[in-house]
Amino acid sequence: METLLDYPCSCGGKLKRSFCTVEFFGISFGERPCEVCTTCDSEFLDDAVLHDIEAEVKKKRIFGLQEEIQATKSGNSLVFRVPPKIAKFAGITTKTRARMYPADKSRIEIELV
Repeated sequence: METLLDYPCSCGGKLKRSFCTVEFFGISFGERPCEVCTTCDSEFLDDAVLHDIEAEVKKKRIFGLQEEIQATKSGNSLVFRVPPKIAKFAGITTKTRARMYPADKSRIEIELV
């Protein structure tokens, strides 16, 4: 169902109507209709699709998972505590193993293994 549209992308490329996989916090919300640029591969969702995805995200209680936390000291190490709602969402228990690495100066990533 890929059809070229009459209006261009902001990069000047042509837009085509297609389907794209929508993912939020690593959870797939399936294939949704979208517009894709043939030049820069940007994907655009219309308001109705965004509204549907937002409703599903709220239903799954994913909104509001971001938390601001503070480092504490334990021996010679600094410790960040994982808030309960994030631990529950990610399935983290006291036995969960993870890999942590700096992504840049202001961001640390934690990958559950």
